[in-house]
This record gives sequence, C-alpha cells and structure tokens, in this order.
Amino acid sequence: MIASVAESIKTARDFARGWLEAEGVERAAVGVALLVVSELVTNAYRHGSAPGEMISVRLYLSDAGPVVEVRDSGDSEPRPRPLTPDSFTGRGLAIVAELTAAWGFRRLASGGKAVYAVLNGARHDAP
Repeated sequence: MIASVAESIKTARDFARGWLEAEGVERAAVGVALLVVSELVTNAYRHGSAPGEMISVRLYLSDAGPVVEVRDSGDSEPRPRPLTPDSFTGRGLAIVAELTAAWGFRRLASGGKAVYAVLNGARHDAP
C-alpha cells in the first residue's frame, strides 16, 4: 500500500523492480514493466484517488505471465485514448495496451477498482 502522492510513483517502481528481479524476469522486460507500473500508478494517483488515499500495488505470476495490479478507490472506468502525434497527456493506457499481453480492470466489491496488465516478461531458467 502506498499513499496517493506523486512520490509514490517512484516507490511503486522500486518495489516492482525488486520483485521482478527476484522472480528472474529478463532485464529488457523489467524496463517495460516499470513503465507499465508507472503508468498504472500515475493513473490511480491522478484519476482514481483523492490525495493521501491508499493505492495498492500487487505483482504476481500467472500462467500468462507476470501481472501488475493497481487498486484505487475510484469508480470511473479506465479508457485508453488514441495515440496521436499532438497529444502530450492521456496516452498512458494506450501505451500499456501496446506494451503488454493484455490489460483490463474489474470493480471491487469493497468499492473502487483494480486495473491490471499481463506483462510480456520471460523468466530466466534456473541454473
């Protein structure tokens, strides 16, 4: 759990880097995963929570690959905007869609939502 403040985006990236490296995710995939974490946490901070509210960041392995899940208290449905050359903001989910195997969201029974992305990250084989 992290507070909904700008500084928490770096905290989430640092947490994700440690987890991904411990799981043996390839270095190139870790870089992409950190961009995805940044985008999802930034969206939770800017659009899904009030200042200081808690945001949850989870990473776990699934049969499809590593998954990043970010939970916030917001009820609005996340929607990607088109990638256009003249847009300077609002491209985060479109980028996530391009960089991941899949992404989506689900509403939580307790309120709020969980936004997830399945990463394209092969694990190293154990020696």
